[in-house]
Amino acid sequence: MTGTIGVFTVVAILIVAAGAKDDSFEIFMRSESDLTIKFQGSEDVSRVLVAIKGETISEVYDLEKKHELKAWGYVDRNTNIKTGGTLQYQITVWEHGIAIKSNWKQVILTPGNAVEPSRSIRRVTVFRDDFNRFDHSHYKIEVDATGGGNGEFQVYTPEHRNLYTAHGYLYIKPTLTIDHPTFDGSTLYNGQMDVKSLWGTCTRSWNSGCHKSAYGQEILPPIMSGKIYTNAAIKYGRINVRARLPKGDWLWPAIWLMPRDSVYGNWPRSGEIDVMEARGNSKAMSHGVNHGITQIASTLHWGPDANHDAHRSTHKEKHSTSGDWHSWHTYSLEWTAQHILCLVDDHQILRVNTPSDGFWHSGHFSGTNIWGNNKNAPFDQPFQVLLNVAVGGLGYFSDHYQYDTPKPWQNDSPHPKKDFWEKKDVWLPTWHGDNVAMLIDYIEMIQY
Repeated sequence: MTGTIGVFTVVAILIVAAGAKDDSFEIFMRSESDLTIKFQGSEDVSRVLVAIKGETISEVYDLEKKHELKAWGYVDRNTNIKTGGTLQYQITVWEHGIAIKSNWKQVILTPGNAVEPSRSIRRVTVFRDDFNRFDHSHYKIEVDATGGGNGEFQVYTPEHRNLYTAHGYLYIKPTLTIDHPTFDGSTLYNGQMDVKSLWGTCTRSWNSGCHKSAYGQEILPPIMSGKIYTNAAIKYGRINVRARLPKGDWLWPAIWLMPRDSVYGNWPRSGEIDVMEARGNSKAMSHGVNHGITQIASTLHWGPDANHDAHRSTHKEKHSTSGDWHSWHTYSLEWTAQHILCLVDDHQILRVNTPSDGFWHSGHFSGTNIWGNNKNAPFDQPFQVLLNVAVGGLGYFSDHYQYDTPKPWQNDSPHPKKDFWEKKDVWLPTWHGDNVAMLIDYIEMIQY
Protein backbone atom coordinates (compact mmCIF):
# COMPACT_ATOMS: atom_id res chain seq x y z
CA MET A 1 0.00 0.00 0.00
CA THR A 2 2.36 2.68 -1.20
CA GLY A 3 1.88 5.62 -3.49
CA THR A 4 5.33 5.35 -5.07
CA ILE A 5 6.69 3.62 -8.13
CA GLY A 6 8.89 0.76 -7.04
CA VAL A 7 12.33 0.13 -8.50
CA PHE A 8 11.35 -3.48 -8.10
CA THR A 9 8.40 -5.38 -6.67
CA VAL A 10 8.57 -8.35 -4.36
CA VAL A 11 5.45 -10.24 -3.37
CA ALA A 12 4.39 -13.19 -1.26
CA ILE A 13 0.72 -14.19 -1.02
CA LEU A 14 -0.31 -16.79 1.52
CA ILE A 15 -3.46 -18.25 3.08
CA VAL A 16 -3.49 -17.91 6.84
CA ALA A 17 -5.03 -20.32 9.30
CA ALA A 18 -6.22 -17.60 11.64
CA GLY A 19 -9.73 -16.20 11.29
CA ALA A 20 -12.18 -17.10 8.57
CA LYS A 21 -11.50 -19.80 6.03
CA ASP A 22 -10.71 -17.44 3.13
CA ASP A 23 -8.73 -14.80 5.04
CA SER A 24 -5.56 -13.87 3.15
CA PHE A 25 -2.30 -12.18 3.95
CA GLU A 26 -0.04 -10.30 1.56
CA ILE A 27 3.39 -8.80 2.16
CA PHE A 28 5.47 -7.08 -0.48
CA MET A 29 7.89 -4.24 -1.15
CA ARG A 30 7.40 -1.43 -3.65
CA SER A 31 10.85 0.08 -3.23
CA GLU A 32 14.02 -0.59 -1.28
CA SER A 33 12.50 0.72 1.95
CA ASP A 34 8.70 0.42 1.76
CA LEU A 35 7.35 -2.77 3.35
CA THR A 36 3.62 -3.19 2.67
CA ILE A 37 1.32 -5.53 4.60
CA LYS A 38 -2.27 -6.36 3.66
CA PHE A 39 -4.84 -8.63 5.27
CA GLN A 40 -8.30 -9.51 3.94
CA GLY A 41 -10.70 -10.83 6.56
CA SER A 42 -14.34 -11.30 7.39
CA GLU A 43 -16.60 -8.46 8.52
CA ASP A 44 -16.33 -9.80 12.09
CA VAL A 45 -12.61 -9.00 12.35
CA SER A 46 -12.01 -6.03 14.69
CA ARG A 47 -8.21 -5.90 14.92
CA VAL A 48 -5.17 -7.39 13.18
CA LEU A 49 -1.59 -7.50 14.51
CA VAL A 50 1.28 -8.79 12.38
CA ALA A 51 4.61 -9.66 14.01
CA ILE A 52 7.56 -9.82 11.60
CA LYS A 53 11.10 -11.02 12.34
CA GLY A 54 14.11 -11.10 10.07
CA GLU A 55 17.80 -10.37 9.91
CA THR A 56 17.24 -6.61 9.83
CA ILE A 57 13.73 -6.30 11.28
CA SER A 58 11.75 -7.17 14.41
CA GLU A 59 8.44 -5.34 14.51
CA VAL A 60 4.78 -5.73 15.45
CA TYR A 61 2.40 -3.86 13.15
CA ASP A 62 -1.10 -2.83 14.19
CA LEU A 63 -2.89 -2.82 10.82
CA GLU A 64 -5.30 -0.06 9.87
CA LYS A 65 -8.74 -0.90 8.52
CA LYS A 66 -9.58 0.38 5.05
CA HIS A 67 -12.89 2.22 4.99
CA GLU A 68 -15.86 0.26 3.54
CA LEU A 69 -13.75 -2.86 2.94
CA LYS A 70 -12.99 -5.98 4.98
CA ALA A 71 -9.34 -5.12 4.41
CA TRP A 72 -6.49 -4.07 6.66
CA GLY A 73 -3.10 -2.64 5.78
CA TYR A 74 0.11 -0.95 6.88
CA VAL A 75 3.14 0.58 5.15
CA ASP A 76 6.53 0.78 6.88
CA ARG A 77 8.66 3.20 4.85
CA ASN A 78 11.87 2.78 6.87
CA THR A 79 12.98 -0.84 6.56
CA ASN A 80 16.27 -2.33 5.41
CA ILE A 81 14.77 -5.50 3.94
CA LYS A 82 16.10 -6.65 0.57
CA THR A 83 14.62 -8.85 -2.11
CA GLY A 84 15.55 -12.47 -1.46
CA GLY A 85 15.47 -11.91 2.29
CA THR A 86 13.75 -14.36 4.62
CA LEU A 87 11.05 -13.18 7.01
CA GLN A 88 9.07 -14.92 9.72
CA TYR A 89 5.60 -13.66 10.50
CA GLN A 90 2.75 -14.34 12.92
CA ILE A 91 -0.76 -12.95 12.59
CA THR A 92 -3.14 -12.28 15.47
CA VAL A 93 -6.76 -11.63 14.50
CA TRP A 94 -9.47 -10.42 16.86
CA GLU A 95 -12.81 -11.89 15.80
CA HIS A 96 -15.94 -11.67 17.96
CA GLY A 97 -13.67 -10.28 20.68
CA ILE A 98 -11.46 -13.37 20.70
CA ALA A 99 -7.79 -13.23 19.66
CA ILE A 100 -6.82 -15.98 17.22
CA LYS A 101 -3.09 -16.39 16.71
CA SER A 102 -1.45 -18.20 13.80
CA ASN A 103 1.73 -20.23 14.02
CA TRP A 104 4.98 -18.59 13.00
CA LYS A 105 5.52 -18.98 9.26
CA GLN A 106 8.38 -18.17 6.93
CA VAL A 107 8.52 -16.54 3.52
CA ILE A 108 11.28 -15.59 1.12
CA LEU A 109 10.61 -12.31 -0.66
CA THR A 110 10.96 -13.06 -4.38
CA PRO A 111 10.49 -10.88 -7.48
CA GLY A 112 6.85 -10.20 -8.29
CA ASN A 113 7.10 -11.81 -11.71
CA ALA A 114 7.83 -15.13 -9.98
CA VAL A 115 4.47 -15.20 -8.23
CA GLU A 116 2.25 -15.89 -11.24
CA PRO A 117 2.95 -18.43 -13.97
CA SER A 118 4.36 -16.32 -16.76
CA ARG A 119 3.91 -18.67 -19.74
CA SER A 120 7.51 -17.71 -20.64
CA ILE A 121 6.57 -14.02 -20.60
CA ARG A 122 8.75 -11.75 -18.48
CA ARG A 123 6.61 -9.55 -16.25
CA VAL A 124 7.75 -6.34 -14.59
CA THR A 125 5.53 -4.14 -12.44
CA VAL A 126 6.36 -0.68 -13.73
CA PHE A 127 3.83 1.19 -11.60
CA ARG A 128 1.53 0.60 -8.68
CA ASP A 129 -0.33 3.06 -6.47
CA ASP A 130 -2.35 2.10 -3.39
CA PHE A 131 -3.39 5.69 -2.71
CA ASN A 132 -2.31 6.10 0.88
CA ARG A 133 -1.70 9.63 -0.38
CA PHE A 134 -2.21 11.35 -3.72
CA ASP A 135 1.25 11.78 -5.20
CA HIS A 136 0.62 14.19 -8.07
CA SER A 137 4.07 13.56 -9.54
CA HIS A 138 2.89 10.20 -10.92
CA TYR A 139 -0.04 11.68 -12.86
CA LYS A 140 -1.12 14.30 -15.33
CA ILE A 141 -4.25 15.98 -13.99
CA GLU A 142 -6.61 17.20 -16.69
CA VAL A 143 -7.72 20.79 -16.16
CA ASP A 144 -10.08 22.08 -18.86
CA ALA A 145 -13.67 22.71 -19.90
CA THR A 146 -13.62 21.12 -23.35
CA GLY A 147 -16.47 18.73 -22.61
CA GLY A 148 -14.23 15.74 -23.27
CA GLY A 149 -15.09 15.50 -26.98
CA ASN A 150 -18.63 14.33 -26.18
CA GLY A 151 -20.23 17.60 -25.13
CA GLU A 152 -20.08 16.56 -21.47
CA PHE A 153 -21.27 18.93 -18.78
CA GLN A 154 -18.25 19.01 -16.44
CA VAL A 155 -15.10 21.04 -16.15
CA TYR A 156 -12.15 18.94 -15.01
CA THR A 157 -10.32 20.53 -12.10
CA PRO A 158 -7.44 19.79 -9.73
CA GLU A 159 -9.65 20.80 -6.79
CA HIS A 160 -9.32 18.70 -3.64
CA ARG A 161 -13.08 18.27 -3.59
CA ASN A 162 -12.88 16.51 -6.99
CA LEU A 163 -9.63 14.53 -6.59
CA TYR A 164 -8.46 13.40 -3.17
CA THR A 165 -7.37 10.43 -1.12
CA ALA A 166 -8.99 9.21 2.10
CA HIS A 167 -9.07 5.87 3.93
CA GLY A 168 -6.54 4.46 1.44
CA TYR A 169 -8.63 5.24 -1.66
CA LEU A 170 -8.53 7.77 -4.46
CA TYR A 171 -11.86 9.60 -4.77
CA ILE A 172 -12.86 11.04 -8.16
CA LYS A 173 -15.98 12.96 -7.26
CA PRO A 174 -18.23 15.28 -9.27
CA THR A 175 -19.53 18.36 -7.47
CA LEU A 176 -21.77 21.30 -8.32
CA THR A 177 -20.02 24.31 -9.85
CA ILE A 178 -22.10 26.64 -7.69
CA ASP A 179 -20.53 25.03 -4.60
CA HIS A 180 -17.18 26.52 -5.66
CA PRO A 181 -16.60 29.95 -4.03
CA THR A 182 -16.02 31.62 -7.43
CA PHE A 183 -19.44 30.74 -8.83
CA ASP A 184 -23.10 31.07 -7.98
CA GLY A 185 -26.39 30.79 -9.82
CA SER A 186 -25.92 34.15 -11.49
CA THR A 187 -22.38 33.59 -12.81
CA LEU A 188 -23.44 30.19 -14.13
CA TYR A 189 -25.82 32.01 -16.51
CA ASN A 190 -23.95 35.26 -17.09
CA GLY A 191 -20.32 34.78 -16.10
CA GLN A 192 -16.94 33.61 -17.32
CA MET A 193 -14.88 30.52 -16.46
CA ASP A 194 -11.18 31.33 -16.91
CA VAL A 195 -9.62 27.92 -16.31
CA LYS A 196 -5.98 29.05 -16.22
CA SER A 197 -6.75 31.95 -13.90
CA LEU A 198 -8.68 29.68 -11.53
CA TRP A 199 -6.25 26.76 -11.39
CA GLY A 200 -2.96 28.01 -12.77
CA THR A 201 -2.99 25.77 -15.83
CA CYS A 202 -5.14 24.59 -18.71
CA THR A 203 -4.37 21.28 -20.38
CA ARG A 204 -6.60 21.55 -23.49
CA SER A 205 -7.61 24.70 -25.33
CA TRP A 206 -9.80 23.36 -28.14
CA ASN A 207 -13.55 23.96 -27.91
CA SER A 208 -12.85 26.96 -25.65
CA GLY A 209 -11.46 24.55 -23.06
CA CYS A 210 -9.41 27.24 -21.30
CA HIS A 211 -12.04 29.94 -21.23
CA LYS A 212 -15.80 29.47 -21.22
CA SER A 213 -18.41 32.21 -21.41
CA ALA A 214 -22.10 31.87 -20.70
CA TYR A 215 -23.57 32.86 -24.02
CA GLY A 216 -27.15 33.28 -25.20
CA GLN A 217 -29.17 30.52 -23.66
CA GLU A 218 -26.27 28.19 -22.79
CA ILE A 219 -24.59 28.26 -19.38
CA LEU A 220 -21.14 27.48 -17.95
CA PRO A 221 -20.32 23.85 -17.10
CA PRO A 222 -22.59 23.19 -14.11
CA ILE A 223 -20.42 20.33 -12.76
CA MET A 224 -16.81 20.03 -11.63
CA SER A 225 -15.10 16.64 -11.67
CA GLY A 226 -11.73 14.90 -11.91
CA LYS A 227 -9.66 13.12 -14.54
CA ILE A 228 -6.09 11.80 -14.33
CA TYR A 229 -3.58 10.11 -16.63
CA THR A 230 -0.73 7.95 -15.38
CA ASN A 231 2.72 9.17 -16.37
CA ALA A 232 3.63 5.50 -16.68
CA ALA A 233 2.82 3.83 -20.00
CA ILE A 234 3.18 0.25 -21.20
CA LYS A 235 3.16 -1.57 -24.51
CA TYR A 236 1.69 -5.03 -23.83
CA GLY A 237 1.07 -6.25 -20.34
CA ARG A 238 -1.67 -6.26 -17.74
CA ILE A 239 -3.51 -3.41 -16.06
CA ASN A 240 -5.42 -4.01 -12.82
CA VAL A 241 -7.66 -1.36 -11.24
CA ARG A 242 -9.74 -2.21 -8.19
CA ALA A 243 -12.61 0.26 -8.10
CA ARG A 244 -16.08 1.01 -6.80
CA LEU A 245 -18.20 2.66 -9.48
CA PRO A 246 -20.38 5.68 -8.71
CA LYS A 247 -24.15 5.58 -8.69
CA GLY A 248 -26.42 8.49 -9.59
CA ASP A 249 -28.23 9.83 -12.63
CA TRP A 250 -26.10 10.93 -15.60
CA LEU A 251 -22.74 9.88 -14.08
CA TRP A 252 -20.28 8.37 -16.57
CA PRO A 253 -17.26 6.68 -14.95
CA ALA A 254 -14.46 5.26 -17.09
CA ILE A 255 -11.25 3.27 -16.75
CA TRP A 256 -9.46 3.47 -20.09
CA LEU A 257 -6.19 3.83 -21.99
CA MET A 258 -4.97 6.32 -24.55
CA PRO A 259 -1.73 6.28 -26.56
CA ARG A 260 1.12 8.21 -24.98
CA ASP A 261 2.56 9.47 -28.26
CA SER A 262 -0.28 8.98 -30.82
CA VAL A 263 2.25 7.74 -33.37
CA TYR A 264 -0.42 7.20 -36.05
CA GLY A 265 -2.12 10.58 -35.63
CA ASN A 266 -5.17 11.99 -33.93
CA TRP A 267 -8.12 10.01 -32.57
CA PRO A 268 -9.04 7.34 -33.50
CA ARG A 269 -6.03 6.69 -35.77
CA SER A 270 -3.83 5.83 -32.78
CA GLY A 271 -6.50 3.84 -30.94
CA GLU A 272 -8.31 3.89 -27.62
CA ILE A 273 -8.93 1.04 -25.17
CA ASP A 274 -11.97 1.39 -22.89
CA VAL A 275 -11.56 -1.24 -20.19
CA MET A 276 -14.73 -0.15 -18.39
CA GLU A 277 -17.46 2.42 -18.94
CA ALA A 278 -20.81 2.61 -17.18
CA ARG A 279 -23.87 4.78 -16.69
CA GLY A 280 -24.71 5.67 -13.09
CA ASN A 281 -28.48 5.60 -13.64
CA SER A 282 -30.38 2.86 -11.85
CA LYS A 283 -32.48 2.39 -14.98
CA ALA A 284 -31.70 3.01 -18.65
CA MET A 285 -33.96 0.58 -20.50
CA SER A 286 -33.99 -0.28 -24.20
CA HIS A 287 -35.83 -3.31 -25.64
CA GLY A 288 -35.99 -4.91 -22.21
CA VAL A 289 -32.27 -4.44 -21.48
CA ASN A 290 -31.05 -2.19 -18.66
CA HIS A 291 -28.03 -0.15 -19.76
CA GLY A 292 -27.72 1.60 -16.40
CA ILE A 293 -25.42 0.75 -13.47
CA THR A 294 -26.29 -2.94 -13.82
CA GLN A 295 -24.18 -2.96 -17.02
CA ILE A 296 -20.53 -2.28 -17.82
CA ALA A 297 -18.96 -2.18 -21.27
CA SER A 298 -15.55 -2.50 -22.90
CA THR A 299 -14.65 -1.04 -26.29
CA LEU A 300 -11.74 -0.55 -28.68
CA HIS A 301 -11.80 2.57 -30.86
CA TRP A 302 -9.79 2.49 -34.09
CA GLY A 303 -10.06 3.84 -37.60
CA PRO A 304 -8.72 6.44 -40.07
CA ASP A 305 -10.96 9.27 -38.78
CA ALA A 306 -13.82 10.00 -36.41
CA ASN A 307 -16.42 9.18 -39.07
CA HIS A 308 -14.88 5.75 -39.63
CA ASP A 309 -14.40 4.51 -36.08
CA ALA A 310 -14.85 0.71 -36.14
CA HIS A 311 -15.70 0.47 -32.44
CA ARG A 312 -19.02 -1.30 -33.01
CA SER A 313 -17.17 -4.46 -34.03
CA THR A 314 -15.01 -4.35 -30.89
CA HIS A 315 -17.58 -3.61 -28.19
CA LYS A 316 -19.12 -5.90 -25.57
CA GLU A 317 -21.32 -5.41 -22.53
CA LYS A 318 -21.63 -7.39 -19.32
CA HIS A 319 -24.51 -7.37 -16.86
CA SER A 320 -24.18 -7.92 -13.14
CA THR A 321 -25.54 -11.21 -11.84
CA SER A 322 -25.99 -9.79 -8.35
CA GLY A 323 -27.54 -6.33 -8.34
CA ASP A 324 -25.37 -3.63 -9.91
CA TRP A 325 -21.72 -2.64 -10.35
CA HIS A 326 -21.81 -0.07 -7.53
CA SER A 327 -19.57 -2.30 -5.45
CA TRP A 328 -15.93 -3.34 -5.37
CA HIS A 329 -14.53 -5.12 -8.43
CA THR A 330 -11.18 -5.46 -10.17
CA TYR A 331 -11.14 -4.27 -13.78
CA SER A 332 -8.26 -5.61 -15.87
CA LEU A 333 -6.70 -5.44 -19.29
CA GLU A 334 -4.65 -8.37 -20.63
CA TRP A 335 -2.81 -7.10 -23.71
CA THR A 336 -0.39 -8.93 -26.00
CA ALA A 337 0.55 -8.76 -29.67
CA GLN A 338 -1.97 -11.56 -30.22
CA HIS A 339 -5.03 -10.28 -28.34
CA ILE A 340 -6.66 -7.64 -26.15
CA LEU A 341 -8.79 -8.96 -23.29
CA CYS A 342 -10.90 -6.79 -20.95
CA LEU A 343 -11.93 -8.43 -17.68
CA VAL A 344 -13.86 -7.84 -14.49
CA ASP A 345 -12.81 -10.01 -11.54
CA ASP A 346 -10.99 -12.15 -14.14
CA HIS A 347 -14.23 -12.76 -16.06
CA GLN A 348 -14.18 -11.76 -19.71
CA ILE A 349 -16.04 -8.70 -20.92
CA LEU A 350 -14.38 -8.31 -24.33
CA ARG A 351 -11.84 -10.31 -26.30
CA VAL A 352 -10.35 -9.05 -29.55
CA ASN A 353 -7.83 -11.25 -31.33
CA THR A 354 -5.35 -9.50 -33.59
CA PRO A 355 -6.72 -10.03 -37.14
CA SER A 356 -4.50 -12.25 -39.26
CA ASP A 357 -4.46 -9.58 -41.97
CA GLY A 358 -4.35 -6.63 -39.54
CA PHE A 359 -6.90 -4.17 -38.19
CA TRP A 360 -6.93 -2.07 -41.36
CA HIS A 361 -8.26 -4.89 -43.53
CA SER A 362 -10.50 -6.13 -40.72
CA GLY A 363 -12.14 -2.69 -40.64
CA HIS A 364 -12.75 -2.71 -44.42
CA PHE A 365 -11.40 0.82 -44.69
CA SER A 366 -10.71 2.38 -48.08
CA GLY A 367 -7.67 4.37 -49.09
CA THR A 368 -4.08 4.06 -47.95
CA ASN A 369 -3.41 1.76 -45.00
CA ILE A 370 -2.24 4.25 -42.35
CA TRP A 371 -0.90 1.41 -40.19
CA GLY A 372 1.26 -0.21 -42.87
CA ASN A 373 2.22 -3.83 -42.29
CA ASN A 374 1.78 -3.69 -38.50
CA LYS A 375 -1.01 -6.21 -37.96
CA ASN A 376 -1.89 -5.14 -34.43
CA ALA A 377 -1.58 -1.40 -35.10
CA PRO A 378 -2.74 0.92 -33.72
CA PHE A 379 -2.51 -1.20 -30.55
CA ASP A 380 1.26 -1.63 -30.80
CA GLN A 381 2.50 1.44 -28.95
CA PRO A 382 2.72 2.57 -25.29
CA PHE A 383 -0.61 3.49 -23.70
CA GLN A 384 -1.34 5.38 -20.48
CA VAL A 385 -4.19 4.69 -18.04
CA LEU A 386 -6.94 7.27 -17.56
CA LEU A 387 -9.46 7.46 -14.72
CA ASN A 388 -12.36 9.90 -14.72
CA VAL A 389 -16.00 10.57 -13.93
CA ALA A 390 -17.82 12.55 -16.61
CA VAL A 391 -21.38 13.84 -16.36
CA GLY A 392 -23.96 13.94 -19.15
CA GLY A 393 -22.93 14.58 -22.73
CA LEU A 394 -24.33 14.28 -26.24
CA GLY A 395 -24.72 10.65 -27.23
CA TYR A 396 -23.72 8.30 -24.43
CA PHE A 397 -27.08 8.76 -22.72
CA SER A 398 -29.50 7.90 -25.51
CA ASP A 399 -32.63 9.96 -26.05
CA HIS A 400 -34.46 6.69 -26.68
CA TYR A 401 -33.76 4.91 -23.39
CA GLN A 402 -36.37 4.84 -20.65
CA TYR A 403 -34.86 6.19 -17.43
CA ASP A 404 -36.02 6.24 -13.81
CA THR A 405 -36.13 10.01 -14.05
CA PRO A 406 -36.86 11.74 -17.38
CA LYS A 407 -33.76 12.75 -19.31
CA PRO A 408 -33.50 16.55 -18.90
CA TRP A 409 -31.92 17.30 -22.28
CA GLN A 410 -32.06 16.10 -25.87
CA ASN A 411 -28.81 15.33 -27.66
CA ASP A 412 -29.62 17.87 -30.38
CA SER A 413 -30.53 20.65 -27.95
CA PRO A 414 -28.78 24.00 -28.53
CA HIS A 415 -28.44 24.37 -24.73
CA PRO A 416 -28.05 20.89 -23.18
CA LYS A 417 -26.17 22.08 -20.08
CA LYS A 418 -28.92 24.56 -19.27
CA ASP A 419 -31.60 21.90 -19.79
CA PHE A 420 -29.70 19.53 -17.52
CA TRP A 421 -29.11 22.09 -14.80
CA GLU A 422 -32.67 23.36 -14.69
CA LYS A 423 -33.90 19.84 -13.89
CA LYS A 424 -31.49 19.43 -10.96
CA ASP A 425 -34.42 19.03 -8.57
CA VAL A 426 -35.14 15.76 -10.38
CA TRP A 427 -31.66 14.23 -10.76
CA LEU A 428 -29.79 15.71 -7.81
CA PRO A 429 -31.73 13.61 -5.25
CA THR A 430 -30.14 10.51 -6.86
CA TRP A 431 -26.66 11.83 -5.94
CA HIS A 432 -26.01 10.55 -2.42
CA GLY A 433 -22.82 11.75 -0.77
CA ASP A 434 -19.73 9.74 -1.71
CA ASN A 435 -21.83 7.31 -3.76
CA VAL A 436 -21.31 9.71 -6.69
CA ALA A 437 -17.53 9.24 -6.49
CA MET A 438 -15.52 6.55 -8.23
CA LEU A 439 -13.26 5.06 -5.58
CA ILE A 440 -9.94 3.49 -6.59
CA ASP A 441 -8.29 1.07 -4.18
CA TYR A 442 -5.21 0.54 -6.34
CA ILE A 443 -3.89 0.70 -9.87
CA GLU A 444 -1.22 -1.67 -11.15
CA MET A 445 0.61 -1.67 -14.50
CA ILE A 446 2.59 -4.79 -15.43
CA GLN A 447 4.81 -4.75 -18.52
CA TYR A 448 5.31 -7.92 -20.57
